[in-house]
Amino acid sequence: MVVDFLLKRAIKIPLESTTKPGVLIELVDLLCDVYELDRKEEILTAILEREELMSTGVGYGIAIPHAKIDFITVSKLVGGVSPSGIDYDAVDGRLSQIFFLLVSPRNGSGDHVRILSSLSRTLHSQEVRDMVITAPSSEQLIRILREYDK
Repeated sequence: MVVDFLLKRAIKIPLESTTKPGVLIELVDLLCDVYELDRKEEILTAILEREELMSTGVGYGIAIPHAKIDFITVSKLVGGVSPSGIDYDAVDGRLSQIFFLLVSPRNGSGDHVRILSSLSRTLHSQEVRDMVITAPSSEQLIRILREYDK
């Protein structure tokens, strides 16, 4: 499910940012570059507004910033790995190492919930998280997700 929305060029290993704001900007930049979107500020604002409601640092070293946006017509997903971890205000207080940023249409986006559920289910396993964190390439990360996304 997740790999249906994740292109190889939509994964950055390693992420360069060392702060939460920096990683959000880096992921939004990646999203806009990969999907040729020209509304970076609007996307970043929507992501930041969602973060104000509650941190999307879900714990276990995972953060899944996401937002529903009017001008998005199809769900779009990018990811990245920070092997050293970033303080992302996660619910468990741990550093976040695995990041997926998702934007979806504001209306009728059943894919939004399915992608979030699929990511949560797949990354629930410590074994899978460890493999993702140490994946040497986007191709390998996608192989891992394909294998374990049940």
